[in-house]
Amino acid sequence: MAKKDLRNKKNVAFIIFSILIIFSTCFYYVKMRKPDAYVNMDPLTIQFHFTGYDGSGKAEIEILEYPKIVSLKNEKDRENIEKILHNPSIEWSKNENLRNGEEIFYYLRYPDTGKYNIKFDREYGSTGTRVQDLIPTN
Repeated sequence: MAKKDLRNKKNVAFIIFSILIIFSTCFYYVKMRKPDAYVNMDPLTIQFHFTGYDGSGKAEIEILEYPKIVSLKNEKDRENIEKILHNPSIEWSKNENLRNGEEIFYYLRYPDTGKYNIKFDREYGSTGTRVQDLIPTN
């Protein structure tokens, strides 16, 4: 009976040790893995275009300069990561039926980076502007 107890203790110890290895490996790949790219958001330059008539205007954003890749894990990934940086998600608080002087907000994000782990120096988030240059309806 003593051999059976010893064998059970060895099996339990082996299972616990295996679980610890699996958890630590998962933690390493999820949290500690070096990012595929480090990106600086400072160069991001945006220009607004307001078109239409006062009360029914529309807003559009033109990105003049995109965030800059500071470093890459693999140089071969540069083109794909730049494509991601050139296609941000832009959400508006309102971008139709606009009036001159109205304040609107937009949210610029990179929610889908595909298979790449991209580390941004900061979140761009939300910024506001005032509507202008719409044709008066008088």
